[in-house]
Amino acid sequence: MTNREAGEELVSAARRLFDRDVQNAWRDQDYNMVMRRAQEVVELALKGALRLLGVDYPREHDVGLLFVQQAKAKIPAVDQAALQQIGLISRRLVQARGPSFYLERRYGEVEARQALDDACFVLEAVERMMRS
Repeated sequence: MTNREAGEELVSAARRLFDRDVQNAWRDQDYNMVMRRAQEVVELALKGALRLLGVDYPREHDVGLLFVQQAKAKIPAVDQAALQQIGLISRRLVQARGPSFYLERRYGEVEARQALDDACFVLEAVERMMRS
């Protein structure tokens, strides 16, 4: 499998996860699961983007900083503000990942809505990158 194929497959998996699991958890008001699945969407989308850039990513959950560095280096005219936002989103959601899944913390509607919106922002940014 080429980097392009693997990258496209990861981003496609992120889209399916968002459309199915994040949206369903939101409708069910399962806010902790929204947090967890939103993080997974961001992770898959960024790992897909890294593969599309020809970068082997580490086997860890937060690849936001690596993506930001590589995008700055490899994508002409990249939106710096969007990159900064992507890095912050990745870090924030990774920090919520474990506590949300293991119910170490209860997340509310406002936090879950932000996570849903953030996952959508990252996913759409990566999908735009794939089209260009």
